[in-house]
Amino acid sequence: MTQTKPIITVDGLTKAYAGTPVVDGISFTVKTGEIFGLLGPNGAGKTTTLEMLEALRSIDAGRATIDGIDVAKQPKQIKQII
Repeated sequence: MTQTKPIITVDGLTKAYAGTPVVDGISFTVKTGEIFGLLGPNGAGKTTTLEMLEALRSIDAGRATIDGIDVAKQPKQIKQII
């Protein structure tokens, strides 16, 4: 079996609004060619998670990379590749 490299890596991603956590330490990896979805009820943090991955919203804690690029440290590069 051929190993595929992770294209998205999320480790301990956290976001809170007014002290209320909406994304609380989630971690996952998406490999190249893999189909991945976020499921959950309204208010579960799906949109906030995607906005953090797109560098549209700041990350309070944790780390996210897309194709090896750190989302928090290199937001301009993330916006260019998405």
